[in-house]
Amino acid sequence: MSDEWAPGILARARARVTGAVSVPAAEPVPPGLAAVPDGPRTWLLPSWPDGATPAVLEQYELAPMPLDRSGQARRVLAAALRCCWANLDDAPWPGVPAPVPAVLDVYAGMTRGDAALAGRWATGELRRLADTGWLVLDEARGVVRTGPRTALWPHEALGPLRDLLRRMPGPSREALGDE
Repeated sequence: MSDEWAPGILARARARVTGAVSVPAAEPVPPGLAAVPDGPRTWLLPSWPDGATPAVLEQYELAPMPLDRSGQARRVLAAALRCCWANLDDAPWPGVPAPVPAVLDVYAGMTRGDAALAGRWATGELRRLADTGWLVLDEARGVVRTGPRTALWPHEALGPLRDLLRRMPGPSREALGDE
């Protein structure tokens, strides 16, 4: 392996360990990372070489994102997208901030069983999705929005996701605080 690949490999490895990193927009983007603009800041995300597919990750036994309960994480991400992707004709990034209770309300409509336990698990999944760049979670304000990884979704892959989100019910008025 040539030395010219080393910076990109190290940058991807560092990003996998630290998660999505936000830096001032004026900072240069290290090799091996993709830059996603977000106002005065830029999110740095690992980028894979052209032609790399999920099969490459499987070959090296790397999960695309660390998940304990992947089905649950996908449902929480779908609930967040339903609340944060306000205009489905636009791109999902940067999305709009949505109250965490609204996301949990949409998620509760997708699950069965103990609602309190499901809410705690969903809150943990929101944190994990934020750690991996799929969402941006501001726990102090109690809001979430789409994360910088959604900016990297290819346009042609968004159609089925839009169809799914159009069929999902939105949050209740109470969850939105519109009582």
